[in-house]
Amino acid sequence: MSDARNNPPPNDWEKTRPNINLPETEEADRPDWDKTNYNFPKQPEADEWGKTVMNIKPIETGRDYGKTMYPGAAKQPNSDWAATKAGLNNVPDTDFGAADPSGGYEKTTPYFQLPEAERAKYQKLPPTAAEQAAKEAEEKRARGGIPGWVWIAAGGTAVFLFFLAVLGVVAFFFLWRDTTFDASVRSAPPGSDVLVDDVPSGLTSEDGSIRLPNLKAGRRTVKIVHPNYVCEPQEVWVGKESIVARCQQVAKQATDDCENIKPGEEDKAERCYYQALSDLPDPFTPEQLVRALSILIINFESGRFDVPPKRLAALQKGAEYIKKVTPPDTVLEVGGHTDNVGNAASNKTLSENRAESVKKVLVGYGVRPETLQTRGYGADKPKADNTTDLGKFFNRRIEYSIVKKL
Repeated sequence: MSDARNNPPPNDWEKTRPNINLPETEEADRPDWDKTNYNFPKQPEADEWGKTVMNIKPIETGRDYGKTMYPGAAKQPNSDWAATKAGLNNVPDTDFGAADPSGGYEKTTPYFQLPEAERAKYQKLPPTAAEQAAKEAEEKRARGGIPGWVWIAAGGTAVFLFFLAVLGVVAFFFLWRDTTFDASVRSAPPGSDVLVDDVPSGLTSEDGSIRLPNLKAGRRTVKIVHPNYVCEPQEVWVGKESIVARCQQVAKQATDDCENIKPGEEDKAERCYYQALSDLPDPFTPEQLVRALSILIINFESGRFDVPPKRLAALQKGAEYIKKVTPPDTVLEVGGHTDNVGNAASNKTLSENRAESVKKVLVGYGVRPETLQTRGYGADKPKADNTTDLGKFFNRRIEYSIVKKL
């Protein structure tokens, strides 16, 4: 044992040959490694390495990565990855290295044909039409503008209003067209004529109001007509059944001759009456007041004693001044007069009734009853000659006088 460890057998390894049948044509000067080739075909020269085809089949792993093409495979698999295979068979002649370091690299042609979207990441390319449109839309949103919801809301509102308009028209023709409503006028000059759509509809009462019944549905134009007032036309409809008159008194005209009033000029006499009252001093005396009040001509109808409606507004204005007379316990007489036509007794009774009618109107406008007393004179105190029509006209009158003054 000791000799075997100290004296190992001679090294015959270099003389050992693998148990491989070498071809008889093997040349003696080939390298030992090449001589130990295990039945492989003859290998190509090193400078032809690029032409080497490995006799290895692709490995199927069941995943996309396993479809990678290995050299020597029978055919290329159908896969997304295959779309990026290197274009090795068609490599153009290219400048791979330019002297100018700033631009040489950009001349290099890649070995791979990348998709357009991927290629844009690595090269400065102009944007496509779709990209330019998207960029402009983004810039417009950044600058602001009318949001889309505003247009949607506006469209919905327009549709809703159109629906209401159509509904209103249908309701008018089928529901409201044949209905009626009542209206009223307030604060008009007493005795004014009231017209609805130019159709006479009555006279205002002593308090300046009037009721307009059974008006047809829809807008109706109301006009107030008075000889010595100008009133603004107004409209009434269902929902606005009441209006307040807006009227202005007509001033005395420059052509009005208040010293010569003839039959048929009662409206002119009223304008002179208004002017005389407005010209009274403050305070005024009872004498000044009765002269102004007596200018008004109340043209009673023959045989009647009710005050004509057109003179109610004038009496309302006179009542305002009578209430201010001083001293407060002054008593005024309202005297009624007639012409000489007819029975004297009847004329006296008629004149008394006419005076009472005037007093009643004045008391209705706020004059204290004890301030006024009445008396009928008939034809006993004529103012003019009863033989002419003009004289008779002046004799048919209401005349004021002072009964008591302290």
